[in-house]
Amino acid sequence: MQMHEEKKSPMCCVHCGTPVNEVYVQYSPGNIRLTKCILCKCVADEYVECEMMIIVIDLILHKPEAYRHLFFNYPNLNKLDLKEIQGNIQE
Repeated sequence: MQMHEEKKSPMCCVHCGTPVNEVYVQYSPGNIRLTKCILCKCVADEYVECEMMIIVIDLILHKPEAYRHLFFNYPNLNKLDLKEIQGNIQE
């Protein structure tokens, strides 16, 4: 009997799109440190600390960083399956 291993898609830097293993390191509950991108040296995903309303505003303003966060990092951070949401919308 084989165990189904969930394959996690890579997260990316919201500024340059470089793949990163993680966007933050948690040292203790409430104590995190954001990861810097190895290529552009910026914080890989500052939207981790933002409220959803800020992300929505940036999406309305067509900021590519907000779209990268939403499509690449948000599903991994919140264990969200975008295909499942799409299926629910089409029903």
